[in-house]
Order: sequence, then C-alpha cells, then structure tokens
Amino acid sequence: MTSDTERWSFAKFRQSERTASRIIEGKAIVIAIDHNQLHVLNSVATRVWQLLDGRFAHEIVAAIVGEFEVEPAKAQRDVERFLAELLATGALQIDEQPRAHER
Repeated sequence: MTSDTERWSFAKFRQSERTASRIIEGKAIVIAIDHNQLHVLNSVATRVWQLLDGRFAHEIVAAIVGEFEVEPAKAQRDVERFLAELLATGALQIDEQPRAHER
C-alpha cells in the first residue's frame, strides 16, 4: 500500500472552498482560485468531483466502479492519482479522521 493510500483511508474529501465550478454538458469546469488555474474534467473526473462532499476515498472508488465499466484496482489507482492532482492544485480539502489507536 502506498503512503497516500494508507493515510487517505482515514480521510474524508471535499471540494476546496477556494474553488469555483460548474458542470456544462456533462463536464466540470473547475477554477482553482489560489493557483489561478482552470480545469475541464472528463466524465469520470467530473463524477469524482461531484462525489467530493465529505466521503472517504473507498466510497468514491466504489461509486465509480458501480457507475463506470472499470476494475476496482484501476479505479482506486485513478481516483488516488486524481485526488493527488486536485490536492496539488489547491482544489481538494482533506478532513483527516484520527485513527483508533491515536484517540
């Protein structure tokens, strides 16, 4: 397991408050305000973007597997890669939950 996968298994993801977005013709247009960047997302990335409402990564992956023809392992890799890209552009907010042994 990668360090992001392990760390992110205890995190909930949501769209950053520092973004603006609209869905036009099935594609999300996302503006990362702090980085002054505009992104046009494909249909799968748009669905991931819509699911960034405080869900765990595994919940997002399960939704993508259920809605698109993709193997779970590939969906997990692709979702994690996309989350990392969103984080790098300032478009993602992570709410980390304490692990049971850290409480």
